[in-house]
Amino acid sequence: MAKDSIELALSVLEAEQANLTSAQRERLTALTSAGENVRDSVTDTLETNGRRELSPEGQAKLLSALEARFTEQPEHYKQVEGVNFAEVKAALEAKPEAMYSLAQMENTGGLPDIIAVEDGAFVFGDCSAESPKRRDLTYDQAARMAKEFGIEMMSEEAYRVMQDTGKFDMKTWSWLATPADIRESGDALRGGRNDAGVYVFQNDAHIHNPTWGWRGVLRVPKV
Repeated sequence: MAKDSIELALSVLEAEQANLTSAQRERLTALTSAGENVRDSVTDTLETNGRRELSPEGQAKLLSALEARFTEQPEHYKQVEGVNFAEVKAALEAKPEAMYSLAQMENTGGLPDIIAVEDGAFVFGDCSAESPKRRDLTYDQAARMAKEFGIEMMSEEAYRVMQDTGKFDMKTWSWLATPADIRESGDALRGGRNDAGVYVFQNDAHIHNPTWGWRGVLRVPKV
């Protein structure tokens, strides 16, 4: 896991220490060891007028990864035909903080990619085959991490749109953005898939499981 992503994961887990299970406490210890002094050694992130942005080198690396994914996986774009990567690049360069958010998705195994173009914006989603490597979190911990990343948790609607482009979460589950009335009941939504189709269930929001992660989305306005 990249340094800035370790830092974010640590902040989420440390804030929830009172609610951690023994297994999660062990995970926090492991992350702390892996990320020793990480807060003093992050070099890819810059602070500009209170906004977190990538360094020029970090931006170039991210754009290269996104362009390679865009070029090498044309079948994924059957839902968004006509997208020109030059337009995507221009939109990202006009909103540097969006590149920071995408980098957090990338660094935690989300493989962000365009899942839709709507309302004058490119919609990026975590498109890893299985739930990104930010797992074993309760729903609220996942929601807090999404906020730290500067993105939204993926809605059920967006999840189903993504599932139309391939088969995702065949072995894992992903927490999804949950309407207030469901969340107030103590439950939250999780999505998954098998050979029979796509499923979205309600579960106790306090559950955590090594095979449960979360997916996010980021809207980047066109220029």
